[in-house]
Parts: sequence; C-alpha cells; structure tokens
Amino acid sequence: MTRYTLKTVAAYLTIYIVWGSTYFFIKLALESFPPYPIVGVRFTVGGLLLLALGLASSKARRTFSIPSLLSAMLLGTLLLLGANGLVTVAEQKVDSYIVALVMAVVPLAVASFNRFLFRKTITWMRFSGIGIGFCGVVFLLYDGSSFRGSLSPQTLMVLAAMLLWSFGTSLAHRLPLPADSRINSGMQMLFAGVSSTAIALFSGHTPATVFTAASLRSLVGLAYLGIVGSLAMAAYAYLLVNEPSIRIVSYALVNPGIAVLLGFLFGHETAVPYLLVGFPLILVGLTVMLYGESLLKSFRKRREQAS
Repeated sequence: MTRYTLKTVAAYLTIYIVWGSTYFFIKLALESFPPYPIVGVRFTVGGLLLLALGLASSKARRTFSIPSLLSAMLLGTLLLLGANGLVTVAEQKVDSYIVALVMAVVPLAVASFNRFLFRKTITWMRFSGIGIGFCGVVFLLYDGSSFRGSLSPQTLMVLAAMLLWSFGTSLAHRLPLPADSRINSGMQMLFAGVSSTAIALFSGHTPATVFTAASLRSLVGLAYLGIVGSLAMAAYAYLLVNEPSIRIVSYALVNPGIAVLLGFLFGHETAVPYLLVGFPLILVGLTVMLYGESLLKSFRKRREQAS
C-alpha cells in the first residue's frame, strides 16, 4: 500500500468517525454557550493551529497566493460560516441526530449541483439513488399528519445548511485552492472563526459573559469541536483537492449511524415517528447512488461466469 493510499484512507476514516460525533458535541456545547461564540472559538482556534503547522513548512508556504486566499474565504463562508453556523443555531431546537440525517443527503445534492452547474452526467442508477434518498428525508420530516410541525424555522436552517455545504463541496473542484490541506483548511477556518466572533461580539456575547456561564460539559464539547474537529476539517480539505467530490461525500453513509447512536444513548433524544422508514431510505439511496453501478456490474459479471 502506497503512502498516498495510507494518507487517503486515514483522511476518510477521520471524517467518517469524527463528523458523526460532532453533531452530539455541538449539542453539548450549546448547553451553556450561544451558537456563534461556539463557531467563533471552534474555527479560530482550529484555523490558527492548522495554519501554524502548514506555514512551518517552506513547501506549504509556496502554495499560498491571493487567488487561493480568496477561494478559501469563499469556501469558509459556504461550508463553515454558512452551513456549520446554521447547523449550530438550529441545534438549539432540533435533535442532533435529525440534523445528521438531513445532512446525510449531501451526496445527493452534490450530484445534483454537479449536473446543473457543471453539466456532469447523472446515470439512471444515481438518479434513482437521489430519488430514494430524498424520499427518506420526506419521511423523516413527516410528523404523522402533516409537515407543518416538522418544518420549523430551525429545520429549514438545517435544509439550507445542507444546500450550502453541498454547493461548496461541488464548487471546490473548480477553485484554485492551496495544495497543502493544512493551509487550505486553516484559511477557511480562520476566516469563518473571525467572522463568527465578530457576529458574536456584535450580538453582545463578550468573552467574559460567555465563559463565566459555561458548564464543564459545554467546555468539553467546545474543546472537542476545536481540536478533534479541526483534524477532520484538515482531512476533508485534503480529500477535496485529491479525491472526486462524489466519493468524498460517502462519509454520509457512516455519520448518521454514529449521530443517532450518540443522540439516543447520551443526548436523551427521542425518535421521530417515521425514523425507521426515513433513515433506511436515506442509506439505501446513498448506497445506490455511490455504489449501485459497480454492484450491478459485479452482479452481471458473476451471472455471466455462472452461466
């Protein structure tokens, strides 16, 4: 196994496991922190850490340029300030596992953006997966009689966050980003962190008032998001540069299961009426879209060999 392959596998495992747990730790941090101070501290600390590591390398410093800075700021706005900021605000009222399940349809939305923005072909198999996955979200948001109660402002924020993240993921392959993942993710995180801190200060959330009221559980959640979450962002930034977007978002097959487990076991969250319908449909849709064609080819090959 080559060094590149080992690095790629490690990056995938990081975003698979860590991102599945971040929804729970956001909920934990929200117990005594307002949303934008969480986003501000999380990404400012993480951004400074990753930039320090990246800039320590002369080879990494050569990847820095004005176009790459502007591209990183754009992605930081879409992925972190926009999508992650909305998720953090929404989790004040929405269970963490619901957020994770809605965000699980990111691969389906990425495929749609790739088709309509960049004219990438969607095969009938992938189109079927997209349809199945979105049906799962519909069941997830159905409360048994209507969608009125489910489509709260916070739920709409999660849907908007999913679209922003998907658009940013699709767009990333067309932007001149730094080749070094630490520089890339560090610039994105620092811009989003400073912007979120400014929003928090403008809203009256000063460090003295915010940290005085902080509980130990919230501090643990914030520390996890800032340190461990930063490693996941570095892994994601590396994959955005080196892997196709439709393969990167396969993390959505793993994240929901971890989020659901943590939410039920430690977050005392309750299941929505059609969870056992919506959740499997989302996972089936993702599987069909990401791996349906290869599975079909393998099935046909075995059938031909058997005959």
